[in-house]
Amino acid sequence: MRLVLSPVDHIRRLLTAILVVLGLVWLLFGGPLYIVGPEEEGIVLTLGRHTATTGPGLHLKMPWPVQRVYTPAVNVVQRVEIGFRTIDDGPPPEFISFENDQEMLSEGQMLTGDENIINVAAIVQYRISDAHAYLFNLRAPEEALRDIAEAVIRQVIGDNAIDAVLTTGKADMQIRIADQVQQMSDSYGMGIDIVAVQLMDVQPPSQVSSSFKDVATAREDMQAYINEAQAYRNDVLPSALADSVRMVNEALGYQAMRVGEAMGEASRFAAVASEYARAPGVTATRLHLETLEAVLSAVSITIVDGDAGALTHYNLSEGQ
Repeated sequence: MRLVLSPVDHIRRLLTAILVVLGLVWLLFGGPLYIVGPEEEGIVLTLGRHTATTGPGLHLKMPWPVQRVYTPAVNVVQRVEIGFRTIDDGPPPEFISFENDQEMLSEGQMLTGDENIINVAAIVQYRISDAHAYLFNLRAPEEALRDIAEAVIRQVIGDNAIDAVLTTGKADMQIRIADQVQQMSDSYGMGIDIVAVQLMDVQPPSQVSSSFKDVATAREDMQAYINEAQAYRNDVLPSALADSVRMVNEALGYQAMRVGEAMGEASRFAAVASEYARAPGVTATRLHLETLEAVLSAVSITIVDGDAGALTHYNLSEGQ
């Protein structure tokens, strides 16, 4: 016996099948349950209005379109790339950069303070601090952060000469870029914290790369000469200082000797003057005799007898 269904039964069965399919779709994509991962935060919207923030775990919600849940990763350090894009993390990693892509070249090519062109590849690392602000204060927060970071990097590099950008100024520039990007993102209410800024690759355009290498080589030679000169100075300067100290000490010793001698002579003269004042004749005779003694003791004296002839003489220095 064959069962014949009426048109009403056909319609009822069709509606039942449609409801079952809709129910399955609802359970799969917008059911009463949602899961927040360990590194995520749940932002619950009820009729488009933020009504709850949930932590990791399994939660219940009302069906769409009454409630909708977003789960941004708030405990993960994320990044935006400037001057290059990572295509595949690998290994080995694959990416496009200013060396092989015109769009990346336009993004990473910047002008330094001394009007030189430089190619820059940078990374800005950030963490979501306010999930609601991050999701709803800006339409595309990641693109907005990339635009902010690119503008700040261009400004900071434009304030520095090319030598500082290529060599010693990177660390200071990274700190300055991070501070300014944080200030601008806070002014837009983006709800993010800047973790770090890294200038990954900074190099002159390929057309002048060889010239910059020559300049770098010359700068290294200059530094080598400076180091040699400083080593020579460090070797010679202590010796010169020692010689100067020795000469000063010798001069001080000679000064003390001469002063002592002069004081002794002055004392002796004062004593003689005192004696002369008390007995001028005796003192004068004594000084005369002392002077003759001092003079004659240093010379050879010969006495010749006038009556004996010119060949007869007595050499008093030999006791004759």
